[in-house]
Amino acid sequence: MRLSIDGIPYSLISIKDFRAAHNLPQTFGIGLFEAKDYAGLGRIDTAGSHLNGLRDSIMASLPQRLPPLEWLNEVASITRQFQKHLYHINDQVGLRDVEVEFAVAGFSDVLQVYAYALARANAAKSPMPDFRVLYEEWLFGTTKVFGERHTYFLDDEPCTVRVIAHAYGRIGLLIKARQTHAVYDPVLACPAEGFMTSFLSDITNHMRLASQ
Repeated sequence: MRLSIDGIPYSLISIKDFRAAHNLPQTFGIGLFEAKDYAGLGRIDTAGSHLNGLRDSIMASLPQRLPPLEWLNEVASITRQFQKHLYHINDQVGLRDVEVEFAVAGFSDVLQVYAYALARANAAKSPMPDFRVLYEEWLFGTTKVFGERHTYFLDDEPCTVRVIAHAYGRIGLLIKARQTHAVYDPVLACPAEGFMTSFLSDITNHMRLASQ
């Protein structure tokens, strides 16, 4: 996995490999520096059928044929449906209103990015955009590093550790020692990331096919 942090590209190493390379204990990870308070947080482990129902309803409502330029307007309609359905099943998911709106905003952003790319590709008679590339560009664009610096000893020398996050929450550590390491540790990230990525991929694939 690659991210750009402060304009510098990094290839993230897994927390497991980083522990092994530096002889670190199993307790070394993102939770050691930024413990997560799970009180009042939503859960998806018991809401799978409801999320699948949301996905099925949205997919069934998508136009079967639509010119590329018209998807720019259609995204607003799809987003309203997603928002409505998400609130409808939220008794099972348990998100706070601000979390629902954050999810809706991210959903809309990704579809808008794809719709614009689809329209540009059609105008230029170029190949249709690849969802994965556009999605990663959007996701990496949401990357931030927390300001708090934690002190730790790495290879018997002091280093500073900061938490890396993106749209789906805390996903790793930026460790500055003799060299800087970016470590991937998504244990505290939003558990709905996989569902949302797959769902958005399905919608954009439909948009591509329906535009042809």
